[in-house]
Amino acid sequence: MSITEQFFMYQIAYDLVTKEKYELLHMNLKTNEVWITKQEKRVSKVIRFIPKGFNWKNHLKSDIASVIHRVKTMRNFFRGKSIEIYNMYVTDHEPVDDWEMLKKPMILKEKKQVKMNVFYMTENNAYDEQYRFLNGINVSTNYIPQLPEEIDQENAVNKYRSSLQHLLYEKNKEIKNVFTYGKPYFTYFFILLNFMMFVMIELNGGSMNIENLIQSGAKFNPAIIEGEWWRIVSSMFIHIGALHLLMNMIALYYIGTVVEKIYGSPRFLIIYFLAGIGGGLTSFALNVNVSAGASGALFGLFGALLFFGLMYKQLFFQTMGKNLIFILLINIIFGFLVPQIDMGAHIGGLLTGFFAAAITALPYKKNRPIQLGSFIVYSLIIAFLIIYGIQINTNIFS
Repeated sequence: MSITEQFFMYQIAYDLVTKEKYELLHMNLKTNEVWITKQEKRVSKVIRFIPKGFNWKNHLKSDIASVIHRVKTMRNFFRGKSIEIYNMYVTDHEPVDDWEMLKKPMILKEKKQVKMNVFYMTENNAYDEQYRFLNGINVSTNYIPQLPEEIDQENAVNKYRSSLQHLLYEKNKEIKNVFTYGKPYFTYFFILLNFMMFVMIELNGGSMNIENLIQSGAKFNPAIIEGEWWRIVSSMFIHIGALHLLMNMIALYYIGTVVEKIYGSPRFLIIYFLAGIGGGLTSFALNVNVSAGASGALFGLFGALLFFGLMYKQLFFQTMGKNLIFILLINIIFGFLVPQIDMGAHIGGLLTGFFAAAITALPYKKNRPIQLGSFIVYSLIIAFLIIYGIQINTNIFS
């Protein structure tokens, strides 16, 4: 393959990434293979460039099949309802047998439809194939490279390749920074604190004893309307029975570590308490029973991850998104089916946790108007819950 075809390949790939907002997926420096992708409405476009040719149709067909298989293994990585693959071969020769039929689009009708488009660029058809390719992905044919006179093509190829490699490095570095901003110090501290509180309550009369729970600081509405508002916070660290404690601490370990790594410890602390207070006040307003537990704060951490998903949509769905939403829906459905579960605390914590995360903002996504607006909304929610809760509980317990 001549250096000219490589120049065309790398310049098109570079232009699509820098000007058409395509995202770099993968680069193989040994084979010079480049993968890029872009989400357009409900279609995920995947483009693969490779400077490689084949002597026989069957060899080309086998490579096409391997590309389809690789994309299918990554299907959860793409958010679109369907996937369109644009497989661009750049080489100096075509297969010697009848292979042109492979240029016809191939469609695999599965749960997520996959469409394969093959392009085969050689020195003889370079302009036509580039034109067909750019039309296929619906971008301007102005991106067809024009080869300036007296250009050092080899240096140009190395320049484009190095630029793409740098962009991929920066992308991976940004992703790593997003998920490793903080360390889960407070998560571990809260787990230890909850266990210590549980042991103390067990030794003082048992965590299933209602009177002992009230004495220890559980949410008790009559005491709250008399001025003991501190119970909204203290109840976050009290659990009713070993199973309740164990389930919440497992959830705190898995969710808390992720949230604290993403947001950092100071933001995590603010989100945890603001969500816990929001969940506790919702329980106060909607549930007259004695209650306790970290569930409001835990659902607030779910809310923080949903806010993260709003700010990093692509990254969210490429990593935790679908599983997180599934687990959250299961917990909500389960909560409505089991009468003993305090759904007020769960929903209140989820909602206020989302706004608490918006108030603190993500480390690399500060936005003062959003933060101020979220603070106002959070304050209005809290004020409503306090006023409504006092009114309802005064009528019940007076």
